Amino acid sequence: MANHVASWEDEEGWTHSNCPDGYNFPKMLCDLSRYLEHSQCPEYAVKMVTENEAQVYQAYIYLPPHPEGAQMIREIAPTLLEAYEAVALEALAELCERHSVQLKDAPAAFLPIHYQADQPWRFRRLQMLEHQEHIAAHPARYGRDIAGAQLATTAEYALNVFNLQIRQKFEIQRLKHQVGQLRAENTALAGQMEAVQNQNMDLQMTVAELDNQLQQMLINDNINQQLEVNAIEEEEPEEEPSEIQGQSGIASGFIDEPGYVDGAHVVPTNELSDEESSVNQPVPAVPAAHDLFVFPEEMYDQITAGARHLGIDIDHIFPFHPPPRQ
Repeated sequence: MANHVASWEDEEGWTHSNCPDGYNFPKMLCDLSRYLEHSQCPEYAVKMVTENEAQVYQAYIYLPPHPEGAQMIREIAPTLLEAYEAVALEALAELCERHSVQLKDAPAAFLPIHYQADQPWRFRRLQMLEHQEHIAAHPARYGRDIAGAQLATTAEYALNVFNLQIRQKFEIQRLKHQVGQLRAENTALAGQMEAVQNQNMDLQMTVAELDNQLQQMLINDNINQQLEVNAIEEEEPEEEPSEIQGQSGIASGFIDEPGYVDGAHVVPTNELSDEESSVNQPVPAVPAAHDLFVFPEEMYDQITAGARHLGIDIDHIFPFHPPPRQ
């Protein structure tokens, strides 16, 4: 059998070794390999990996080729110690199952295996248990076989623990698979949520754009309505004015019926003196039937047009500045 070599690490970070020292099941596996006269010790490869967002150790063990057994066994554990122990335990069960006939007298003859319907292993175990029950039932004849009883109890205990571990492992695998499915569904839902949020943002932008278009249409509609109103007003015939209109507040009526107009003063002829004239000259004589109409200079065009419209003759127009009001 080949000698053990020191552990070494490859380019991908895997640590390789032959039967690492300081572990329980790896030592038992090494002893069993020597008993079975294998040409070399099992080779281990261990590396820290990330699984389900957690740092764990992944361990592989390579067994000699066999037509009815696995050549490579893989286990994952949270620590390096547990990874070595778990993969070595699986390798022990594999070798015991492969060589169940050959191990009939070996110390590992009663170690648990996966395929517990194997005839040689099953027959050997039942025979041992029945033999111990027969000895325990006849202590006077056989005495107390403490070693045999311990062997039977230990073998039964080891098998129960092994089966419990297998069930736990299957349950862990099922839960990991379920967690993986839930995470995949969560990822899919997150993607759908992101797509919905993007669609919502697009819809909000579309609504804002449509709202802007609506506001612009309302503004244009108001402008069009105003233009139509202006066009209608321009098309309507201009009515004959019934009075002179303007910001000056000129009132309509006969000249001999003066009224109050903001910015203008109607002064009777007999009240106008020479001093009140800006040019300081006498006012020409005016027929008695008419009065003098005083207005601001900027209203000249409006006054003359209104007078012509009403058929009033304007004899003279002259400027003057009345005194300020007290």
